[in-house]
Amino acid sequence: MTKGAEAPDGRRWPRSFFVLVPLGAAALALFGVELALRFVHPVPYAPEHNMVFDADPDTGYRLRPGGVALFGNGAHGLASRQGLRNRELGPKAPGTFRILAIGDSFTEGAGVEAEEAWPQLLEGSLARRVPRRVEVVNTGVGGWDPFQYAQFFESRGLALEPDLVVVGFFVGNDAYSRFLTVDSLWTAVGGRRVTREAAHRPSIRLAVFLQEHFHLARALRGRAPGFAPRRSCEDFSPWLLEAETDRLENHLARSPERDARARPNVEEILRIRSLARVPRAPVVVALFPEESQVHEALRARLLAGRNAGAYDFEMPQAMLRDMFAAEGVPVVDLLPDFRRDSRCLYMNDAHWNPEGQALAARVLADALLPLIPPAQGSAVPR
Repeated sequence: MTKGAEAPDGRRWPRSFFVLVPLGAAALALFGVELALRFVHPVPYAPEHNMVFDADPDTGYRLRPGGVALFGNGAHGLASRQGLRNRELGPKAPGTFRILAIGDSFTEGAGVEAEEAWPQLLEGSLARRVPRRVEVVNTGVGGWDPFQYAQFFESRGLALEPDLVVVGFFVGNDAYSRFLTVDSLWTAVGGRRVTREAAHRPSIRLAVFLQEHFHLARALRGRAPGFAPRRSCEDFSPWLLEAETDRLENHLARSPERDARARPNVEEILRIRSLARVPRAPVVVALFPEESQVHEALRARLLAGRNAGAYDFEMPQAMLRDMFAAEGVPVVDLLPDFRRDSRCLYMNDAHWNPEGQALAARVLADALLPLIPPAQGSAVPR
């Protein structure tokens, strides 16, 4: 027996006893704290349980093929074997008109079920109005920017044989994005998006694992935001107010400096068009508005104490429409339709709720219908 302290019966406890007992007590205490947190302070989801990501050499990260997860509000996130939030795709059947929907979380359908996302709803709408088979393929990935849209289209999108490409351009992130090179993009570790700097840390995989699976780790590193359903349209979460405040600069008045900052992102859409000309697929840009542009009460809350005259909430759409028109790129601006609709169209995480997704699909269906030629031997759709 290793020499140590003397027990009451005269025997000596091994020194390891005085190490293992405190460690065991600490482990039990941590286990108790973990259980308590799960009961009294639950974290509804780990930060990347909205979808699961893999690193990608072209786009930084992509949806993990077959990845299964939950969004913060309980909606299901499931990726196909091709790494798309879409049904499994095979070769395009003869006579099929295939539309490729490219974009970020608004296109992916963050916070709604897959069948409630605008690409899937658009497919259903067009199927009822066009006398031929129409497929809409949802290739949206949360957090992507225009550079990643073009990178994806070049590396994988062309192989999907599109007849029409619709780029969902969320003005809140896409107009002035600074992610314009592969080296600037985030990557993924353990299913989670991380910066490239963080990805090189030796402890990153352990940190991701702990935060994905343990409430205590999440509490220590920062609780994932919870987005409770809105009790009314004026019920704004602190996270939403912070995010919209950070994006107020998107709506500063137009200037040469604003044009110059937006131009590289417009060029990425032109890169998609240049690539799409090989199969002769038209490219349409759909401009998706921020809630602050739609909701007067939110806008008033954000502008309180600020110089309201410095902002133009027609921006950046007015600038983007001009820039794309000069290049001959068709644009569908959803801002007017969203402003005319009196319903609550956004969730408390800044994304569209099912009603917002459905409105986007309806507006896009009306705009895209003339671009879909009838199948050979069928009547022209009315």
